[in-house]
Amino acid sequence: MDANQYQRALLATGRIVAGVRPDQLGAPTPCRDWDVRLLLNHIIGGNHMFATVARGGRVEASGDMEDYTRPDPGSRYLESAEAVLAAWAEPGAMERRVHMPFGDIPGSAAVSIHFLDLVVHGWDLARATDQDATIAPDLAAEALDISSDLLSPELREAGVFGPEVPAAVDDPLHDRLVAFMGRRP
Repeated sequence: MDANQYQRALLATGRIVAGVRPDQLGAPTPCRDWDVRLLLNHIIGGNHMFATVARGGRVEASGDMEDYTRPDPGSRYLESAEAVLAAWAEPGAMERRVHMPFGDIPGSAAVSIHFLDLVVHGWDLARATDQDATIAPDLAAEALDISSDLLSPELREAGVFGPEVPAAVDDPLHDRLVAFMGRRP
């Protein structure tokens, strides 16, 4: 994945976040047990988390999360997207080991995880809020490649990802991606 694809994923998800109406915050999403508000908080909070680790900081896994939907999720997302882009652009950020809640990994691997999270959760949010859920083919292909390397049977068994949903080889790439990630296209 290149920096352009990462930035485009941030922008695409940002457009979806900006399209969320206040009356949709309680709507269900394709993410089990998450409504739109929780998904927005995960997406925006994720940007802040990856900005922190890119700068060499540590984050702990906790159930406490700020409500990033107030006063406006679109502006809060934009702020977080700018922060994460600036953090990864700092000299050496991509080459250093970063401190994720589950352990230390190379910065480039963290960017890949964040990219996948943005692409798939952008789709989730679009579906939940009746927006266009199409993912650009090159972003879907890259996310599918990353997910194929990342998803293990153990992660599926632990409930981090749902079981793969059947998809035909001639289905659009974004449908194959979300099916692989356990969602119904």
